[in-house]
Amino acid sequence: MLLHVDLFVHSMERSLDFYVNKLGMEVVDDTQIDGELVDFVSNGAYHRYRLVLLKVSHTGSMIELMEYMNEDGSRIYEEMAPSPVNFTILVNSLERKMEKLFNYGIKPISKVFSVDTPKFGKTKIVFYEDPDKNVIELLQMEPCLK
Repeated sequence: MLLHVDLFVHSMERSLDFYVNKLGMEVVDDTQIDGELVDFVSNGAYHRYRLVLLKVSHTGSMIELMEYMNEDGSRIYEEMAPSPVNFTILVNSLERKMEKLFNYGIKPISKVFSVDTPKFGKTKIVFYEDPDKNVIELLQMEPCLK
């Protein structure tokens, strides 16, 4: 199941205006992420980004918009180099999926990251590349204990 497609944007406000106000998508989550995950995704160029998850329809996949930010949370006003496509696949067991890929000779390009977001809780994430260097994010949601 495809969970979401990542799009790095130059202006979150301009992108939200387009996707939400013009196309009618719904904001599901709006948060800031910093640390090693952002360092990895940006090849060490940035330490923080704003992440906004948009619901495309009532069922199905989502779009995740990301904008790199300065350490103080202010926007970075510079042109970004084009990045390869990055899409996320939701998996039941990250460990089992990684073992299966390893058995095919496919190794991750990152370590396993743990991320905690306000709406979805704890997740485990690891990155792979396809033959064309597009980045595939495998994501496992931790069970909610409420």
